[in-house]
Amino acid sequence: MATERQLSDVLSEFARTMVTDFPIQDILDHLVRRIVEILPVTGAGVSLISPATDPRYVAASDGTALVYEQLQSELGEGPCLVAYGTGDAVSVPDLREDERFERFTPRALDAGLMAVFTFPLRQGETRLGALDLYRDQPGPLDPSDLASAQTLADVTAAYLVNAQARANLEQVSAQSHNDSLHDPLTGLPNRVLLLERFEHALKRNRRSLKTVAVLYVDLDEFKAVNDTYGHSTGDQVLIAVAQRMTGLLRPGDTVARMSGDEFVILCEDLDEEPPAYAIASRVVNALSQVLEVAGHEVHITASVGVAFGGD
Repeated sequence: MATERQLSDVLSEFARTMVTDFPIQDILDHLVRRIVEILPVTGAGVSLISPATDPRYVAASDGTALVYEQLQSELGEGPCLVAYGTGDAVSVPDLREDERFERFTPRALDAGLMAVFTFPLRQGETRLGALDLYRDQPGPLDPSDLASAQTLADVTAAYLVNAQARANLEQVSAQSHNDSLHDPLTGLPNRVLLLERFEHALKRNRRSLKTVAVLYVDLDEFKAVNDTYGHSTGDQVLIAVAQRMTGLLRPGDTVARMSGDEFVILCEDLDEEPPAYAIASRVVNALSQVLEVAGHEVHITASVGVAFGGD
């Protein structure tokens, strides 16, 4: 039987992780190991379940418990899935006498399982998965142990919701940062990111004594494209131009959209100037070829200027 002190210790551990960046998998692994230490069970497992997908996370106290977790997932049947589906705890004190799981039961018995007690991981109306307690001998759990297990399941669910919210916030923050550095139409680096890379390139090239080249690309008379085909087609032309220029660059070079029909190509680590002129020539030739956009054959040309940084 779990003592109040033991349960309190585990709950305190969870409380501390609520304000840390512990990965979800790590906290689940720790949970199942601690449960086996404080409750009269021989194994424990957790499965986080998403509708119509395999479990997102699975943790088990040992290899045998992992077999039971994977068996339920493989068969699509078992106490874990019932608890997840109904939101209610499932108690099977003697698996030999339970007839609910015609596929899971015989295989679990063959693997050495005799009793299983499952508790849903729930947060309000949301169900996240289930906590499974396994025993290799039949017999019920003490009511206080059942209550402790459900408490641990509820605390685990609260932690998982908190961890997922934190992960979502980090993802949104990262996406916002990425958006601030890229052109929303073409996905190319914007002026801010280009200037960052240019500054870094100059610092590196001062040490390496190599050359940095900047190619300024301006589409000629692009306003006529918008006037003739409309701004939607004009946007598609800009996207096609960006893709065509990107395909001409060396690894490590950067093409950025500054504004409108103006692009900049940053070429780093040049041993001499001629390669930059060759890239400029390729850009002019590539952009002079017909673009198939929105059912139209669009003809454009470009002018390119080249500047060099360094000594």
